Amino acid sequence: MRFNLRWKMALIGVLPLLFYVFSGIYSLTELEKVNKTMADEVYGVSARSTSLILNADRDLYQAYSAYQYLALGELKEADKKVWNDVFSQNLKEADDRVNEAKAIFEANKLLELQSEDGSTTMGQLIQNFEADFSAWASFVSGELQSGTAAAKDAEIHEQYEKARTGLDEIFNLLDSYAKQQITDSNQQLASTKTGNYVGMAIATLLLAALIYFLIRSVMKTVSAVKTRTKLVAEGDLTSERNVKYSKDELGDSLRSVDEMIGVLKRLLSSISTNAKHVAASTNQLNIVSQESSTASQHVAANIQEVTSGTEVQARSAEETAKAIDEMAVGIQRLAENTSASAEQSAATAVEAGQGQEALGRLVVQMGQIKEVIGQLAGMIETLEQRSQQIGSIAENITAFANQTNILSLNASIEAARAGEQGRGFAVVAGEIRKLAASSLESADSIHQLVAETRGEIAGASGYMARTLEEVQRGNNLVEELRNSLTVIVAAIDTMTGQLQENSAITEQMSASSEEVNASMDQAASSAAANLERTESVAAATEEQLALMESIASAASQLDGVARELNREVNYFKVN
Repeated sequence: MRFNLRWKMALIGVLPLLFYVFSGIYSLTELEKVNKTMADEVYGVSARSTSLILNADRDLYQAYSAYQYLALGELKEADKKVWNDVFSQNLKEADDRVNEAKAIFEANKLLELQSEDGSTTMGQLIQNFEADFSAWASFVSGELQSGTAAAKDAEIHEQYEKARTGLDEIFNLLDSYAKQQITDSNQQLASTKTGNYVGMAIATLLLAALIYFLIRSVMKTVSAVKTRTKLVAEGDLTSERNVKYSKDELGDSLRSVDEMIGVLKRLLSSISTNAKHVAASTNQLNIVSQESSTASQHVAANIQEVTSGTEVQARSAEETAKAIDEMAVGIQRLAENTSASAEQSAATAVEAGQGQEALGRLVVQMGQIKEVIGQLAGMIETLEQRSQQIGSIAENITAFANQTNILSLNASIEAARAGEQGRGFAVVAGEIRKLAASSLESADSIHQLVAETRGEIAGASGYMARTLEEVQRGNNLVEELRNSLTVIVAAIDTMTGQLQENSAITEQMSASSEEVNASMDQAASSAAANLERTESVAAATEEQLALMESIASAASQLDGVARELNREVNYFKVN
């Protein structure tokens, strides 16, 4: 059977309570024994005193018997001497026993003991007996010596009875005293037992109330900590802080839990905000990449149109060459210029082809950039998952820390109250060691996750560097395209001059010049269109360069966000 914290704390309070009740019952038992011992002692004092008084009465009776033998009997001298000795000895023994009883009364302070009606005391009874006894002994001794004892037997008997009556009164007073002492002792014992039971009942109620309120206070704090940690384990960090905390270790523990939840809330909010920034930057990179790809396609289309115009121009030059073959020497020069124009057009076509290939490589490069950006987005998602795992482990560490604090408090309470019964402290200490081991395992897990997260962030930085390199390569390719297009423009300019010269020569010709003029007009129109398209290609190239700079800026911003995430993750101590 497993006991929770409430039962353990109740056990800590109930054990001293049971010990108190046991000690009270044991004290009452011992008190009864003491009362019995006191009763025995009272009986002992009374019995010794009573025995002395009874023996004194017997000695007095024997002395009176010896007197009767001496006064009324027919005795010889030897017998008289014997009875005189018996008479004297009994008188002496009676007096000694009364004196011994008096000494006992003085030792136990019984001389002031009063009779039931309060008319006399033990001391007065003893004094009266001693006076009557001395008077009787002197009177009998004198009468025996004078030989007149028989004549005064009635008076002697009367004094004898008076002395014996004093002894009876002493005996009766002793018996009453013994009975009264036993009665008072029993009443005192009953009163003491009643008071003791009432005290134990009151102490039990007070201790039970104290235990109840203590357990209630502790369990209230434990319940609040348990509720907060459960919400954190479920991913809910919206629990409100307490307005007031108790001024003890329990209040400090609850305050620490609330502060820890606040730190986690701020940390996760920062991570969430940075993740949104990363997502926005990634989206911007995708948009810019799409725009760059569109611009590159536009450049490729313009180059294709330039190539088509050049082909049309080449066909027109061939037709012009056929017409010029029918002409004279002037037409020969025109043919040479046309041939040179054809060569320039071919070179232009070659340069245009190279420009088209460069644009193809640029498109491939843009695709690689998109792929790198996709990998970077995957890395960001991995970072988010790692952050969630770190939060989960942090919650476990929080739960372990709370339980460790609670068990430490249990150990302190049990160590303070258990006394010699310290075995419960060993159990609590064992639980603390287990929780400490669990905390170390969780700390190792956090260390590994943080290390992996740093590795992922380093990988993201590597991908960012690769992205920058790819962008630089794209810029180089665009530069090559610009140079190729410059050569194309120069070649077209040269070809235009030559065609103008051919046009001047053909103006001097006859009927075939119209055909030549028509062909030349078509070639000039194609050249002009090629020039316009070349300028459009240059503008598209400028736009491409601007887009590349925007990609570089977004990549730099993304790298800053990655560093911010790394700094937030380093908030946890792993060493």
